[in-house]
Order: sequence, then C-alpha cells, then structure tokens
Amino acid sequence: MVSVVLLTGLLIGVVASGLASVDMRRRELTPRTYYFWTGGVALVSIGGPLTVFLFDNLLYQLYSGLTGGSRIALLPREIALIFITFSLIAGCISVLAYGIGSRYGPLKVA
Repeated sequence: MVSVVLLTGLLIGVVASGLASVDMRRRELTPRTYYFWTGGVALVSIGGPLTVFLFDNLLYQLYSGLTGGSRIALLPREIALIFITFSLIAGCISVLAYGIGSRYGPLKVA
C-alpha cells in the first residue's frame, strides 16, 4: 500500500513539474530561471507525500475529527485517500506558486 501511495505522489510530482516546464518553454525563460522553477515545483510536489509520512498522526487525528468520532484504526482505503489527497494539494500549490510567482511575485521574470 505504501509503495502505491509513494508512486502516486511521485507521478503527481512529475506531472506538476511537466506542466510548469511546458509553460516555461512556451514563455522562453532563461535556463537559470527554468531550472530554478522546475526544481522548486518538483521539490514541493514530491515533498508532499514525504511530509505526510512525517506528520501522519496529526493528519489521522484531523481526518478523524472531520469525519466524526474516534477510531482505533483507519481502513487502508482511507489512509490511501489521505496520502493521495495531500499529494494532489501539494502539487496544485506548487504549480500555483510557480504561476503566480513567475508572473507577479518578487521572483517574476522580466
């Protein structure tokens, strides 16, 4: 189960980096900017699933609080849902940070 979740997180990271990379090539950014933003998006996107492993107890408590009631153990399907949802959120945040930061933020490209 863990390997499926990690592979899904890795796939989400690759897709997020690919989306940012396609946009950067379309905008013809400099190689330095290209590598900076691609690395940043990849780091945040792939770091998302790894962060879940570090804070899994906190996320389980949050999930139990949102779904109501305390449980002794979560179903494997629920655990996978938590990991994949957090991975998707991290990927979306990284692509949005790239999109906003490279156009409007202090790291915008001239």
